[in-house]
Amino acid sequence: MRLRTRLALAFAVLALVPLAVVVPLTMSRLRTTLSRELDARMQGATTSAQEGLERSAERARRAVEELVESTAMEDLAREARERPTQAIQAGTAEGLMKSRSLTVLSLFDRQGTTLSSGHLPARRGDPDPALFAVTQQKSPKPVPVRVSVRGDSGLREMPALVTARPVDYGDSRLWAVGGVLLDEGLAQHLARLTQAEVSLLSQGTVVARAGSATAPTVERVLPLGDVAAVHLVFSHAAAHEAERGVINAFLLMAALGLGFSVLLGLLVARRITRPVEALTEGARRVAEGSREVQVTAEAGGEVGELVRAFNHMTSELLTTTEQLMASERIAAWQEVARRLAHEIKNPLTPIQMSLETLLAAQSAQDARFPALFRESAGVVLEEVDRLRRIVDEFSRFARLPKPQMAPVDLGELVQSILSLYATPPPGITLLPTLQTGVVVQADRDQLTQVLVNLVKNAEEALAERGGSVRVRVKGTQTDALVEVEDTGPGIPPEHRSRIFEPYFTTKQGGTGLGLAIAARILQEHGGKLEVGGEPGEGARFSLVLPRQE
Repeated sequence: MRLRTRLALAFAVLALVPLAVVVPLTMSRLRTTLSRELDARMQGATTSAQEGLERSAERARRAVEELVESTAMEDLAREARERPTQAIQAGTAEGLMKSRSLTVLSLFDRQGTTLSSGHLPARRGDPDPALFAVTQQKSPKPVPVRVSVRGDSGLREMPALVTARPVDYGDSRLWAVGGVLLDEGLAQHLARLTQAEVSLLSQGTVVARAGSATAPTVERVLPLGDVAAVHLVFSHAAAHEAERGVINAFLLMAALGLGFSVLLGLLVARRITRPVEALTEGARRVAEGSREVQVTAEAGGEVGELVRAFNHMTSELLTTTEQLMASERIAAWQEVARRLAHEIKNPLTPIQMSLETLLAAQSAQDARFPALFRESAGVVLEEVDRLRRIVDEFSRFARLPKPQMAPVDLGELVQSILSLYATPPPGITLLPTLQTGVVVQADRDQLTQVLVNLVKNAEEALAERGGSVRVRVKGTQTDALVEVEDTGPGIPPEHRSRIFEPYFTTKQGGTGLGLAIAARILQEHGGKLEVGGEPGEGARFSLVLPRQE
């Protein structure tokens, strides 16, 4: 991963870390706050519902007391004493109930017989134990009871808050038991009051419902004795919506912060890494062999010092390299000159001895002079020819032409070269293993010269005892290889370090320039020539070149 990318990621992480720390804490506090607000709202609504029930009960109590204390009720009690069977009719309680805005009212005698019922006129003459039991309550507050009412679907039980008051006239006593039904109207009133969904339940059955609450919900219950219960259902959706809103806001902030931090990180990283990348590229070019490398990127601080130090180093390296190369060229040509002088000196000795022998024979008028002349002339011609070969090889080494690069299929090239050896010398076998499609950029003639030299050297190594010469062409993803391997005596380890030096040879009559020229050709092609194999088991020369796709 590049340094610029790492710095950009570091900026992004630095931008996200505060959010990663703040968001959980903020969300925890937000949830706590919203939960407290919801609890407070539910507590307030529950209190309001309780107060609403109490107000309804209080209105019912006052209405019953006002009814009992009214002259109409007093007149009714008097008439009931005087005319028991005529004073109180079936509809009497209904008129009194409606005049006081009550929804439950029954008039009882001392024994609990219903004299008149406003909420259930058909009850007249029958006992109503559940409702008459309210007369035994000592508290004036209304109590919850179940009363029978007739609706559209027939007779049913409904919860109600009722209270009982006696009406006395002389020794006659009537009981007025009245109150309000816990019905749809009360549910709607509580729903408006609490802003919640209100359900009135009696014996597990919903008798009235009003309002609505969106999920998720929380429920509170107000029990009304064993008779009924008021269920308040509060929506938690607003709190969840607020929480989602805050989360979305944080996510938007995180996205914006991340984008801004990445952009800022890229800008800062680019400013910081530009000189570093320039230094990296400069170092790579130096490693590839370029010497005239100078980094021009502007930088301050330690990086600027590093850039100046690098430029100074490459300047010094260029100067030192030029001096070293000049020294190496001088030393190399001195060595070549020394070896060339040695090679030329060797033929001069037999030439000199032959001429001295001829001069001595001529001075002594020796009769063997004609025979000696013919013999010495042959030696002189042979050594002169050797001198000519040495000079020709040196000329070729010193004036090697610049390669003319073109695509070359190594498999096809080696096949054409091996066709020259269709009939190898006796005892020698050629074993080609050629991979097709291995292409390089090379000078075909110079590459042919190298391969012919390598095959020829392999055959000469097998001249005495025979054997096989294996030629392989193969390619990797990056390199093309040609291997020429023989089963001859091999190359001693002490000679391998000098095998490619000019005029180093172990062959009788060799010039020592063939492998030197081959190594130089491979070097100018961007490749290399390597030697391998185990002593006594043969030699292997490997030609390595960059492969062309």
